[in-house]
Amino acid sequence: MTTIIAIKDSQGFTFAADAQVTDTERPYMHRSMKKIVEVGDYVMAGAGNSRCCDVILFGWKPPAYDGTEHYTFMVSKFIPAMRRQHEDAGVTLKEDEDFVFLVGFNGRVFHVAGNYAVLETNTGLYGIGTGAAYALGALAQGATIPEAMKVAKKFDINTGGKIQIVERG
Repeated sequence: MTTIIAIKDSQGFTFAADAQVTDTERPYMHRSMKKIVEVGDYVMAGAGNSRCCDVILFGWKPPAYDGTEHYTFMVSKFIPAMRRQHEDAGVTLKEDEDFVFLVGFNGRVFHVAGNYAVLETNTGLYGIGTGAAYALGALAQGATIPEAMKVAKKFDINTGGKIQIVERG
């Protein structure tokens, strides 16, 4: 799958992702591979089913934030628009496929689960993909973001390549 992490603190947030895509146990990497995209006020990253992620990350313009309370906005405006984008693109998932996203805007980070549930954590640490547990464990022990991603690359066979880091303060 991948390793994508986000840290939310009083200054804003930082996202980090690897550049490897794994399909049928074969890794794919190229210089232009990006798992984190910036679209307007949003920073978004996705893991899981590649088609499901690509349709959102590279073919969608999310709704403009309207000043509604952040969580309410995500549930009532962002998620319905995301679902419509998947439907309009003909994205259908097989039983054993899934997706997950991290979305940051206005200093907040949200975890969007494969069933479109919106989650937040009070720890400020977010992680998705098969290497996330390694990276989050390293972060919890005081590692920097690059160090945490290096740990994930060492122990998760689905994580590799150049690390992309995006900060918003």
